[in-house]
Amino acid sequence: MLEVTGLKKSFHGREILSGVDLTVEKGDVLAVLGPSGGGKTTLLRCLNYLERADAGQMTFIGRTMDMPRLSRKEIAAYRRHTAFVFQSFNLFSNKTALQNVTEGLIVPRKIPRAQAEERAMAALEKVGLADRRDAYPSQLSGGQQQRVAIARAVAVRPDVIFLDEPTSALDPELIGGVLEVIRGLAEDGMTMVIVTHEVNFARHVSTRVLFMDQGQVLTAAPTAEFFEEQKLERVQSFLRSLDRKDD
Repeated sequence: MLEVTGLKKSFHGREILSGVDLTVEKGDVLAVLGPSGGGKTTLLRCLNYLERADAGQMTFIGRTMDMPRLSRKEIAAYRRHTAFVFQSFNLFSNKTALQNVTEGLIVPRKIPRAQAEERAMAALEKVGLADRRDAYPSQLSGGQQQRVAIARAVAVRPDVIFLDEPTSALDPELIGGVLEVIRGLAEDGMTMVIVTHEVNFARHVSTRVLFMDQGQVLTAAPTAEFFEEQKLERVQSFLRSLDRKDD
């Protein structure tokens, strides 16, 4: 479904991504792991054109594109097939949960309001928040706000959802509910690329794992192989450091 080769990105003369390659098949849940500052979020933002890559090619659903050269019209057309879930929810504070979900259907996609609300309610039902349709973000917990953000992504029926550390802004007791929603999407066959620091979640939900450090992909492998047959000392030390934190 999605293949990227040679993706590069620099900020102020500092190279953040140094020729990243990745492949995502339909139905994949690709977990992107690695230390802070390794380029994971920048990668995700380039994949959804929240940042424009300096170099790289992307093949998406059979079409190959030169990533730095896409026009605004081409980017808009590409984004109709994708959705993005941010760390900090990015909900409209003056709109209800239902309105936050319908906004992306009515405005850019020109879906009639009645149909948009029907799709939005189905998405809110999927994340367990149909009963909070009229609540504003200030009336919702952080976990509920993130579940609304996921409903917003699901409602546009994307081919792939990019999730940028979807639990990093949450209190520990709220993380489980959000991870269960994502687990449900994975079981439904949704294609997802997830930057996460929840290694146990990646171990049990992802189909493949990609490990990044210093702007490069050090390894990418099926999940069981990544965790059970890992040969790279850099990856092993990273996983050991997380185990020590859990202790």
